[in-house]
Amino acid sequence: MTTDIPDFPLISVLGQAASLQQDWPTRLKPFWQSLQCGVLTGSDALPLHYYAHHTPGARQAFVISSGRMEMALKYAELCYELVQAGYSVFLLDHRGQGLSGRELANPDKGYVADFSLYQQDLDLFIRHIVLPSGHQHYLALGHSMGCAILAGYMQRYAHPFAAAIFASPMFGIYTGLVPARLAERLALAFGALNRRFSNTPWYFPGQTNYREKAFANNPLTSCKQRYSWLNLLYREQPEARLGGVTTPWVSAAISAMRTIEQTAAQWSVPVLLLQASADKVVSNYAQDLWYQQLPETLLRQKVCLQAARHEIFMEQDSIRQQALQAINVFLATLAANGTFDTLSGR
Repeated sequence: MTTDIPDFPLISVLGQAASLQQDWPTRLKPFWQSLQCGVLTGSDALPLHYYAHHTPGARQAFVISSGRMEMALKYAELCYELVQAGYSVFLLDHRGQGLSGRELANPDKGYVADFSLYQQDLDLFIRHIVLPSGHQHYLALGHSMGCAILAGYMQRYAHPFAAAIFASPMFGIYTGLVPARLAERLALAFGALNRRFSNTPWYFPGQTNYREKAFANNPLTSCKQRYSWLNLLYREQPEARLGGVTTPWVSAAISAMRTIEQTAAQWSVPVLLLQASADKVVSNYAQDLWYQQLPETLLRQKVCLQAARHEIFMEQDSIRQQALQAINVFLATLAANGTFDTLSGR
């Protein structure tokens, strides 16, 4: 087996955390501003912002599905690395976050009635923006909630993806010492209480409007420079900020995650699972359970990144290097096995 596959060029870390804030205005921001940006209208008339970079000569394209709270701009560094490697990239700001439309009067509240709406938006984006680009192969790359959206979408819709890469997938929520099923029942009960006494979605207990948080004890990343850079981005684009989750979002997430677990044995797309060993946001146990239930004949790989917190692509340089290397190995394995040829044009 060779990892020198011309059609699937190697992806490299191209910057260092220590120089990220200096690189932002001189290298990454001009790159981001060169992306095509546009607005789709969802079925419920909600504006959905998207971004695309058609790399000259690229035969492959990554479609990135971001996590909760995230704006597409957060992926500028990763997109730059993908484009420089020779891939095209497509990103959609999910409804209710980034620059896409909000459904509630309070724009800080994280809300969705059902994850099928996220999936419907993604299908619209792929049919009208991604597929007309005419690339030979499409690769799905998700993070956290974005993985739950992708997984549900790929189980429900005809899709073009030859493979999926899931980073810290939200297939279960980290509940610490509280058993997950008990935590779910309590969360659903609080949601029922909200529906009984108010037509306005409440914040889930402990959730608030957006506020910038100190680096100390954050569960997202151990990289102080990238954490500071992210805060800088939100200061530059305050309209993209989002606060905590509401009770309807929690109920919808629980339903979506249960469906993902129940349909794991039906999964049919080659998959790479990037797991953060120190994740305190989503459940690694739920990820392992899903992975173990995948069909035995499926081409699948799992890489656990030691010391990584939830935001793998916002982590320290050494962890990001391991993550990109795992992606390179995964793509090379697929290409060497002829998997892409089998799935091309699906």
